Amino acid sequence: MSFNRLRLRLAAGFAIAFLIALGILTAAALGYLWHESNRRLDTRLAQTLVGVQNGLARELGAAPDSSLGIAAHAVLNAWPQNDDQFIIANDSGAVVAARADQGELPRVLSAWPHSASSSWFDITDHHDDLRAFAEHTVVKSPSGRTWRFHVIAFGSIEGIEADTKVLGGALGLAAPLILLVSLAAGYALSHRALRPMRALGASIADITPGDLTQRLPVAEPRDETGVVAAEFNLLLDRLDAAERRNRGFVREAAHQIRTPLTLVLGEAAHALAAPRTPEELAGALGRVRVAAEQMQRRVDELFLLAESQAGEPVHLDENVELDGLVFETTDLMRRRADSLGRTLVLGDIAHVTVRGNSHLLREAMLELLENACRHGDESAPVVTSVRIVGERAQIVVRNAARSGADAPYTGEGQGLGLAIVRWIATSHGGALTHERAGRDEAYTMDLPKLL
Repeated sequence: MSFNRLRLRLAAGFAIAFLIALGILTAAALGYLWHESNRRLDTRLAQTLVGVQNGLARELGAAPDSSLGIAAHAVLNAWPQNDDQFIIANDSGAVVAARADQGELPRVLSAWPHSASSSWFDITDHHDDLRAFAEHTVVKSPSGRTWRFHVIAFGSIEGIEADTKVLGGALGLAAPLILLVSLAAGYALSHRALRPMRALGASIADITPGDLTQRLPVAEPRDETGVVAAEFNLLLDRLDAAERRNRGFVREAAHQIRTPLTLVLGEAAHALAAPRTPEELAGALGRVRVAAEQMQRRVDELFLLAESQAGEPVHLDENVELDGLVFETTDLMRRRADSLGRTLVLGDIAHVTVRGNSHLLREAMLELLENACRHGDESAPVVTSVRIVGERAQIVVRNAARSGADAPYTGEGQGLGLAIVRWIATSHGGALTHERAGRDEAYTMDLPKLL
């Protein structure tokens, strides 16, 4: 027979908690029993002592010429038949009368502190343990005669200890049985307690990878099962979003690579269709090379976009001079701008340093220039500036939009370039903003300046 380990752990926890609670309850019960039994014994001894004192006072008051011994025996004879034990001794400590077992009388007298006017004392030796209460009493008659005597009331405490030991032993013997019963009961009850988790597992099993729009029911108010269901729904949300991003990434990759790949295939097929002169072949190879470079750039952009969507950490461990970066990227893009019929111009360039990743910032700058060259009006130059605004450094790429053209892409999901630039700016603690007034438009990459 196989056991469910989770149910066993729950049952064991239930049994241990129950046993601890039982132990605390047992200790409290034993303590209360001990305290209450001692209190009752002390009360009975005090009442016995007072009763003997009052009886002697009455006897001596009624017969003032009688002796202490006569009065003591009168009290002894009049005492009810019960378990009370006491000793009456004269002022010097000699026993006048006693109601006690012969074996216990010398034990009490040997342990009795004569010098104390009143005292409680326990007698613990090899026999039954006793507790005694002794008090010195003075009685005066109306005629002026005075009697001095001691009264000692005592009783056994062996019964208290025996009852406590019996109760403690019984509970000790019952503890293993109680533990086994509580373990079995906990294992049975855990089956019912885990029913919502089994239902949750069945609901999870019904969710197929092809349909991540399903969600688990979440009961209100939420318990542990509700929290698990809610967290699983959040996981499904993240998986669904990741799947949509992956599908969008694949579509975007196919779209971005299809155009240059079509150009390569077309040029190759055209060159192979009929004999070509060396000049024609060189021109075809040149166009193939341009298309291949475009594909290479798109592949690099796809890798960067994949890193941004995967949440890859960006290492910002370099001091990057933005003015030098702008000079470098502008020189790299001049040939590309010429091929597109555009002119690159440098505006005001401030010397400023930021903390970041030089490779990513270079990619961002190249993409901003590429975007301006491809979407701007050929009659106006592309102007790049670097400026300092408070504690921020800004790279501004200004351009004139084509007449009647809509603003270029500024969000996510419709292209690669500016989405990558936005990710790079955000990863550096900055932002990418777009402004357009009439035909004049500008992209600004705002970054924290290195202090």
